[in-house]
This record gives sequence, structure tokens and C-alpha cells, in this order.
Amino acid sequence: MSLSYQEMLKRLNGVIGLLPTHFNDDETLDLGAMRETAEFACEQLEGHDGAIMIAGSTSEFYAMTDEENLQMIDTVVKTVNGRVPVIAGTGRAATGLTIDVSKRAQDLGIDCALVSNPYYMQITEDGLYRHFSKIAEALDIGVMIYNNPSTSKMFVPPNIIAKLSKIPNIIASKENATTIEKYYWMKTETDPDEFKVCCGIGHLNYMFEAPFGCPAMVTELLLLAPTLILDFYDACKAQDFAEANRLMDQIIPYHKFISRCVAKRSVPSTNDPEIGGRATALYQSVIKRAMEFLGLPGGVVREPLENLTDSEIAELKEVLVQCKVL
Repeated sequence: MSLSYQEMLKRLNGVIGLLPTHFNDDETLDLGAMRETAEFACEQLEGHDGAIMIAGSTSEFYAMTDEENLQMIDTVVKTVNGRVPVIAGTGRAATGLTIDVSKRAQDLGIDCALVSNPYYMQITEDGLYRHFSKIAEALDIGVMIYNNPSTSKMFVPPNIIAKLSKIPNIIASKENATTIEKYYWMKTETDPDEFKVCCGIGHLNYMFEAPFGCPAMVTELLLLAPTLILDFYDACKAQDFAEANRLMDQIIPYHKFISRCVAKRSVPSTNDPEIGGRATALYQSVIKRAMEFLGLPGGVVREPLENLTDSEIAELKEVLVQCKVL
């Protein structure tokens, strides 16, 4: 049974682990691998605050049919079996389509719907408010706004977030703010007792958002370096930023590797040319290959994303050793 939105709000703290979607070599769904990864994530979170996030960007939801997404969600929810909250992406380009997928995912037992900004068309501020408010009205569970301009090409501004935060079951945002100033204004416009502004970009930004009371961060490192990321979260909450910085320094080779892989390729994106925006072209493949080195399922990414080359896979193994992960 899904958590009530009130209970989900209380439990929305800690490390929110991103799960990729596993595909076989022919790009078909590998639900057995999804069960294995979900089980591993649950085991890492035992005794810690946190949740699991699926069917978002890292899960390649956009490359899957609604039925495939729902099969994957169903598999993960059943595997988790209430041990940790499950947040699932249900956002689509139109409001009605999002409501349909969200209600079906709610029926499968997710605890919170992660709803992305409408994408493709430009939307007015009033349209943004109607979009999220109508979705929330159609659901009984909590709704987390996925404010990710790099993929939606749209930003939900603080004044609209403030209005939406007053809707009882809109309980949080996965805030992909690229600057601390944007995060700061989101925090000042919302009440933490009724709405939580979570660190959407993850461990790279969390150390800077933690001093403002950021309750949770979204990260792939729960799968790749679970002890490190849980210790990092605890250090940030304790405001031991020297220790937090030491832990982040340990995985610098991982981020430099992603940067090198992206730099080799031409990515004709309108996103900021800095590595963060363009890493979306490749990071899912890096995560999956890294998981394989760690004894977890991995698999390919779906077209038109690119898999790592053989030489890059060999380099990644060396990088994981440098990070003391392997």
C-alpha cells in the first residue's frame, strides 16, 4: 500500500538512489535485473533515511512505452515491498497523459509521483500551475515536481513553486538548480513543514545546499559507492564540510572520466556547454558499465543514446580503482 502524502513528506529525507532501467543487448526490458538492482538499493538504505527513484531521466523513461514503464515500476514496487519509499517518474508532455500514467502508477503502489515540467511546447506560468495542480487533484499520493530545465527547456519559477506548494499533496520538488542562488530562492518561497526542496542534481550540489536545510539529494552513487554517499550525506547534515569535501574529492576521477567521454563527442545541444548539461548524452551508459564492474546488472542504453566504447570501458575500470570503489 502506498504511503499517504503526509507520511511521504515526513520520510522525504536522506539519499534518494537513482535506478537505471536494465535492457538486454537487443534493448528489451530485463525485469530480472531490475529486481536485483532494487534489492541491492534496499539493502544499502537499511537503517538510513532515503528512497528509491525510478522512471526518470536516468531510467530512460522517454525511450520506453507507457506499458514498459509501468512493467518496470510494478517490478520495483513489488521487490521493495514497502521497505523504502518508491518515487516514480510519471511526467508526460501533456496534462491528461500525465494524469493517466500517474493514476496507473499509483494503482501499482508507488509512494510519490515525480512529475516533470511539460516539455516540447512553451507553456505560460498559468499553464504550468494548471498542469501540476490538475495532476495533484487527480491523485491521492504525494507529487514531486521535477524542475529540470536541461531536459524540459522550461523552468518553474519560485513564485509558481510557492503557489503549488500550498496544494496539500504537492509535497516536494526535485530541484535541478544549477546555481545556489536558484535553490536559495526556492527555499525562501516555501514552507519546509509542507514542501521539501530536494537536491535534484545530487552529490555535486548537495554540499552547497545542505547549509540551507536541503533535506535530501538524488544520486546514482547509492549503487556505485553506497558507503561513501551515505557517509557524505551524514557529514553534510552534521555540517562537517571538511569531511564531506574529502569524500567528494575521492570520486573526482569518476566525474573527470565522464567529462572526457563527452568532450570526445559532438553534442549539438542548446544546453550550457559546461559538462553538467551535456553529460546527459552519456552518463546512463557510464552508470550501467560501472555497475557491471561492481557485480551488479548493467546492460545497454536504448537508441539514440550511445554506449561506451571498449577502450572507454577499460578506462572506466581503472577510474573505479582510483576512486577506491573497485
